[in-house]
Amino acid sequence: MSPRSTKLGLPARQLNDTDLKRELRYMWHTRESVVSQGSQQAIATHTYRMIELELEFIYRFPKETAAAPGRTRRGSRARSGQSSGKRPG
Repeated sequence: MSPRSTKLGLPARQLNDTDLKRELRYMWHTRESVVSQGSQQAIATHTYRMIELELEFIYRFPKETAAAPGRTRRGSRARSGQSSGKRPG
């Protein structure tokens, strides 16, 4: 049985912003116990739902989920004093 065939609640796109954020917090909070103690089906279902919710969050809140400049490859190189990584053309 695939995760899609399991009842997962409302599709992420149908949740209001508050419910989406609450569902995500719950998924992140329960992740460790599902992975360490759950069945393969439980892990697959949890993973599927978590990804669904995270992708919806990224879609709705692009400013909140944009990478911080220091977390990008360019930012890391700048912080360490390395070149930009671009080859002279």
